[in-house]
Amino acid sequence: MINNITGPGVPALPNLFVESGWLMPFVAIVLVWLMTSLSSSMYCEAMRKIPGNEHFSGRIEYTSIVTYYFGRKTYIASQIGLNGALQSLNIASVIQSATVMDNAISAVFGRSCGINFLPWNNFLIEDDGQTHNIAGSADFFSCLDTSDLSMGNPWGCHIVLTAGFVLTAAMAIPCGQWNLDDNMNIQIVAFILTLICWGIWICAAIATTDSISLPAVNNDPQTGSQAGVLGAVLFNFGFVTTVPSWVNEKRSGVSVNRTLWTSTTACIVIFFAVGISGAIAFPDVLQGPTTNTCARQLEHQAFNCRNDLLQVFTNSATMPAALKDSPIVAAMLRGSAYLFPIVAVVSGIPIFSIVIKYNMIENGFSQRFGFLWGVIFPWAVALPLLYQPNVLAQFINLTSLIFVSFTDFIIPLALYVALQKMRYDGSTASDSQSFLTVTNANGDALGDGRAHYAMPRRLRLSIKVKAGIAIFLAAVLAVASVSAFVLAVAQTSFSWDRQTCALVGD
Repeated sequence: MINNITGPGVPALPNLFVESGWLMPFVAIVLVWLMTSLSSSMYCEAMRKIPGNEHFSGRIEYTSIVTYYFGRKTYIASQIGLNGALQSLNIASVIQSATVMDNAISAVFGRSCGINFLPWNNFLIEDDGQTHNIAGSADFFSCLDTSDLSMGNPWGCHIVLTAGFVLTAAMAIPCGQWNLDDNMNIQIVAFILTLICWGIWICAAIATTDSISLPAVNNDPQTGSQAGVLGAVLFNFGFVTTVPSWVNEKRSGVSVNRTLWTSTTACIVIFFAVGISGAIAFPDVLQGPTTNTCARQLEHQAFNCRNDLLQVFTNSATMPAALKDSPIVAAMLRGSAYLFPIVAVVSGIPIFSIVIKYNMIENGFSQRFGFLWGVIFPWAVALPLLYQPNVLAQFINLTSLIFVSFTDFIIPLALYVALQKMRYDGSTASDSQSFLTVTNANGDALGDGRAHYAMPRRLRLSIKVKAGIAIFLAAVLAVASVSAFVLAVAQTSFSWDRQTCALVGD
């Protein structure tokens, strides 16, 4: 579960802290952490009270739960929201994984190659005003060192089928044919390797920090903005829709609440450690997700800002001299940057693909359609976005505000309200009448005898209080998401001129 939360968004968290300052990201992460843990737990309680699923003894997926409480009409909205949320997570993961894989190929073989479906000249404008064509940008087939684009990016704004994209797809797509439990060993190994990557990044950032200087709020009119905060944070916590699939396959003795709260708490510690340390160490080269620029680019217009820590550590121009001068340290940093997309991002792509496939099949679609839609579709969408200007940060921010807030938070909270209403009306079995142990035809226990509740029963909260808490949380998030979306549209830079295309991050 931690792997699914700490996916493609984590290496870009330092960019968010640089652009916004530490205050708003800190507040947003803490609030979304609380809301995620509560909404996930509330969702599981609503899931548990569906007839035939006491103690999660059945197998019910996201859209079926929504249909039971809200009817067939709401099913359509839930399908759109579910697919929008999970597909956006997968598309973002594909973009990051494929581009870093191109860097890894370049590090090993000196360059990565690709087929350019829209060959036209890219131009780079130097600080002295001179303009020159970028070699290879008008070629149908070209090879370049994607880890060093100091002379401009010939693939910027082009649709390119790269070697990194093909290799990443070859690793991830076959795993989408499996079930979630078949991916368990891969997830365990990936989590251990991901921990190693995080440790290397944090140590490297701390080692290069001369002084701790990170403003609470970045008020600079060119590099400062708060528009990307909520969307980026929501994206990192956009896992609630996968919880039913996990519950269906978890062991009977595993506590839902303990697992959810432990996972999300561990993740916010990681977010702060990576985000703040990276922002303090590399404030001038990290590109703002909304402003689409960085401090050094304001001084030198031909400078290529870095989209995340992965690009900082794989490029000699931005890797600090203290780290670059040590061959062992430099190799560890580059290795961790190349490894992370495989172990933390590529390993997560099949998880979201399988969840989409599960929901498609459960709702009457064929196995083949579920595979095409859940596993193949995100790769088809990601291909033309691969080398577009700042597309990853903008895609994460806007799709999270539209899909993730609705599907991962508002709907689970609404389900909990609907459950409380049914309890108030007496249309569902009371908690005192719930089965404590469910058995199959052979008499084998299917549950561990402990009913799941989102809020501890010892608090003795009334039905109205429980429903009121869920309504309040949903209203706060709805207002915040709408406000953040309007702010993001108003402030996000969507420049697509030749210079911007030439400076697409390596």
